[in-house]
Amino acid sequence: MKRLSMFILSVVFIASLYPVLGLAAEPTVFKLGFMSSLSGTFASVAETQKKGTLLAVEQINAKGGLNMPWGKVKVETIVKDDENKLDIGVRRYRELLGEGINAMTGTVWNPIAAALNEESKLSNIPYLAACVPAYESFMKGNPSEGNFSVAFTPWTIGYLSGQAVTKTLNKKKIFYLSRSDSWGSSIYDGLKASCKEYGCEIIGFEELPRGTVDYTAVINKAIAAKPDVFMAAQFAGDAIACFKQAYELGLPKTCTMFNTFITNVVATGLPDEALNNLYALECYYYNLEGFEDADIAKMAKEYTEAHIKMFNEPPDAYGTIAYIAAQCLFQAVEKAGSFDGKKVAAALLGTHFKTLIGDAYFREDHEMVAKYLAFLVKGKAPAEKKDKWDVFKVEGYYGGESVLPPLKLLGY
Repeated sequence: MKRLSMFILSVVFIASLYPVLGLAAEPTVFKLGFMSSLSGTFASVAETQKKGTLLAVEQINAKGGLNMPWGKVKVETIVKDDENKLDIGVRRYRELLGEGINAMTGTVWNPIAAALNEESKLSNIPYLAACVPAYESFMKGNPSEGNFSVAFTPWTIGYLSGQAVTKTLNKKKIFYLSRSDSWGSSIYDGLKASCKEYGCEIIGFEELPRGTVDYTAVINKAIAAKPDVFMAAQFAGDAIACFKQAYELGLPKTCTMFNTFITNVVATGLPDEALNNLYALECYYYNLEGFEDADIAKMAKEYTEAHIKMFNEPPDAYGTIAYIAAQCLFQAVEKAGSFDGKKVAAALLGTHFKTLIGDAYFREDHEMVAKYLAFLVKGKAPAEKKDKWDVFKVEGYYGGESVLPPLKLLGY
């Protein structure tokens, strides 16, 4: 009897952490959880994610809210800071569950996104990360029913970096600085696949942990190796430190600088001279004036104007991932006609979305396919910049299913 009582108490406790959603016939509010590293190494990028989410919520609420079978339902955002720490991220997520969220977005650090994928298997909560989530989370059998990636995985970043270096910049020899976690290793796997396909060569490899302060030793090794391209997977504050020191030590005088993934807040943190001629991949750039796709350029202009009106600055790349994630989520909820997580997940998998990056859909592994998944950008010279946020020129774009890892590679 004692064991039975303990079992019942355990079930009650678990149920309190992972409430069954969608029981109310006519909910009066849709609670969207947002969590990211609003403090720590990635704080500046996380802040842009929060802005993108809040803009999407503001716009849907300006229309009266979600269009549900029982009427209009307003969206409420509940914000948490994971402090860029894995244990705190899981704890904050469970706090959001306790506050009754219906869906989840945010997260900037790859390992937290992986942890939330596992958590969402228990919670039945749709989770659309506002970052580039872990590659392993999308291997067959691994993604939770409601876990979807708007911005692919790090494998694609590596694959596109190799393609950009070889096909667009006509460079062959790469010195690659990785980050010693799943972010860096997955980018490296994609880069190796790209080199095999396009003929580039990795002549130097080093890796450093998140939060590294001194990059001098690696930069000196790169200078000695004499590559065509110095490619670094560092992100946010780490990228600023890395490329600032590379400039100070004269590395740009010997080879092309390439950051595998960047945002505008990172670019504004670099000295003008270090930003000048820095190449990078970015999932979105706000200024698409003169872009070959007039409809996408028009959408970008309207989106940028709305963001400036609300926050007095243009949108950044990771903020745009968050914005697209929230918009897709809202469309799926309306299509499902329910807040039930399983029904929303089914709608996400079976819907074509009109987005800032073109008509999009989620394929079998829950990764998004769209025409404009990433842009190749080049840092502007000081004389070219009109203001603080005028940091890049768009040099090209990449998209379609071919830039994602083959489904067979993921076990499908």
